[in-house]
Amino acid sequence: MFEFFFKYPRTAFEESSLILASDWPVIAALILFALATAALVFTLFLRRTSLKFWQLGTIGLLQGMMVALVLLVLWQPALMSERLVPGENAVAILLDTSSSMAFVENEQSGEAQTRMQQALSLLTEEGLEDISETYTVLPYSLSDQAERLESFSELSLPAPKDATDLGQSVIEALRQSTSSSVGAVIVISDGADNDGAISQAELNEISSYGVPVHTVGLGREIVPEDLELTDVVLPAKALPGTTLSARVTIRHDQPGIARLKVYDGDTFLSTQEISLNPNDNTTLAYVEINAEDPGQLDLRFTLDPIAGERNQQNNTRGSVVDIQENRYKLLYVEGEPRWEYKFMQRALADDPSIQLTTLLRVSTNKFYRQGIEDPAQLADGFPMERAELFDYDALIIGSVAVAEFTEEQQEMIRDFVSERGGSLMMIAGLNGLGLGGWGDSVVNEILPSRLSATDASFIRNQVPVSLTQSGENSPILTFSESESENNQQWRDLPAIADYQFIGPLRPAATTLLEFEASGRKHPLLVSQPYGKGQSVVLATGGTWRWQMSLPVEDKRHETFWRQLARGLVANSPRPFELSSTVDGESIVVRAELRDPDAEENQGLEVSAVIASDNNEVINVELLPVPGSAGLYEASFQPSAPGLFSIEAISRIGDNPISSTRTATRFDQSNESFNTRQNRALLERLALATGGQYWTKEQWDEIDD
Repeated sequence: MFEFFFKYPRTAFEESSLILASDWPVIAALILFALATAALVFTLFLRRTSLKFWQLGTIGLLQGMMVALVLLVLWQPALMSERLVPGENAVAILLDTSSSMAFVENEQSGEAQTRMQQALSLLTEEGLEDISETYTVLPYSLSDQAERLESFSELSLPAPKDATDLGQSVIEALRQSTSSSVGAVIVISDGADNDGAISQAELNEISSYGVPVHTVGLGREIVPEDLELTDVVLPAKALPGTTLSARVTIRHDQPGIARLKVYDGDTFLSTQEISLNPNDNTTLAYVEINAEDPGQLDLRFTLDPIAGERNQQNNTRGSVVDIQENRYKLLYVEGEPRWEYKFMQRALADDPSIQLTTLLRVSTNKFYRQGIEDPAQLADGFPMERAELFDYDALIIGSVAVAEFTEEQQEMIRDFVSERGGSLMMIAGLNGLGLGGWGDSVVNEILPSRLSATDASFIRNQVPVSLTQSGENSPILTFSESESENNQQWRDLPAIADYQFIGPLRPAATTLLEFEASGRKHPLLVSQPYGKGQSVVLATGGTWRWQMSLPVEDKRHETFWRQLARGLVANSPRPFELSSTVDGESIVVRAELRDPDAEENQGLEVSAVIASDNNEVINVELLPVPGSAGLYEASFQPSAPGLFSIEAISRIGDNPISSTRTATRFDQSNESFNTRQNRALLERLALATGGQYWTKEQWDEIDD
């Protein structure tokens, strides 16, 4: 019936595009239709008295349809259908040959096969027969890059590689096949990209070729018998005597209990049972680690395997923390000799890692200085030069009005955080925060709250302090390794003596402590990253009551201020910094000068000596990174996994200037992680290019 009325079958219309074959412009047809419609309306209007309304409407509709049909015929409607000539078009088939394709599937059903075996079963002559009838098949392997193959026989496949870059592999295959008329790309993979994603820039480049990319997913999306230690986040450096908090992420597909063990080298440190989230497939946990002595912590985090778990390589993650015996400089500027000033000084006096210098304003242009290294230091009050301020690692400003600082000094404070990478903490007071006019200063833009003089009163009432959820996981607020005991110790603290409202928080702000007033919770200790540094607001000047009200042997007040001060300075960049990261099969070493424009840093060259625990020694020259002043970089490929100690030396000619060190661990292949089929990634690639995602069971339908 369809063909009787429309000449062609329904499938012809579905696979074709309707076009107008006439050379006349479409706009002309629209104009004629509009004129004809106006004429019809006019004639019907003249007959409005002789016909009923429904009769006029029916006649008008039929006449309008007739005009439209006549115009359509005049403009010659046609179906345009593209047909491929056998052999003249090609399809590029990319087979994932990375290490993750060796994982076994369907083991419980008795038909155990590796993912590679499943893929090759699709790529037999019989499996490719339908595609080969229409297309020339271009075989490629896919791993960290695309490689053209002679065929998909096992003898032609390259050795499995320990990296997968799905986006770049597709791009390279498209580039290599530009001489062929590629009509489509088929990717056969588990989607286990080491980066876990394809960047938008890569998707844009792939889409620009105008070739649909079809993806065929292999591997299970849910693996109940597998635990994966997805990530461990730790600072790269810390101070001796610091408690570190490692954030651990576990991937799982069923609830239960996971046992995590922590080692420093071969030395067992601790074990912790973690309840796996029954409502999600990831669980976050925090593990505390004591960094007592200078040196390196070669940490290893390992999950005990669960029943039936075959892939145990993804149960372990390593991380190296450099415990540096540095003495950091902390400047505390205060506008009045209050109790908080006195007791904070006492708390930090015996900390070997903190050199506290205080500047107390006693009258106009008169200051009382403590902790100075020479008589000229801060002789004229707050630093007037960037170099003098930037020599400190952290800055605390107490009850001092912004009017005491020049506009240039206020801009220096902002730059101290954003450019120098220092930390700024502001403490509440009669002339502090919003009451001191800081909300109208450029300093306000770096703070975690939008300070305002409205409701900024400094209220001398006692209120209790409590930890927030973020505060419970913060190492600077840890009194006990036991979470329940730590919470109890905070609840048992005496009330603080005063508080100040600090205004609405910024999106990146994190509240660590809060107080309750008038039946509502308000932020007390808030921090946020800004530029290269961080800013903190402490909305009270009354923590001294903890010291006054607690027994003399109770050190919670001292512990609070020491850990808070260490948190302010720990990540402050040194004059010559060294860092390293693992990038695929390489280790990237970066050295950075804090002040590359300084006269003493002109003409510097940087080299590094890298030694592994396998007695491998490598010398590399770090080269300046174009467009990044003071940044030097080099990379190398380790011959084997291990711990790599790196020492960098800056020099001018043959004269050494300074040195610094770091360490990193190069572990097993990343292909052991993210082994579940990443269907979302494969679907995203297909959707962005006009292709389609298929399962291996749908292989025979692809050519349809």
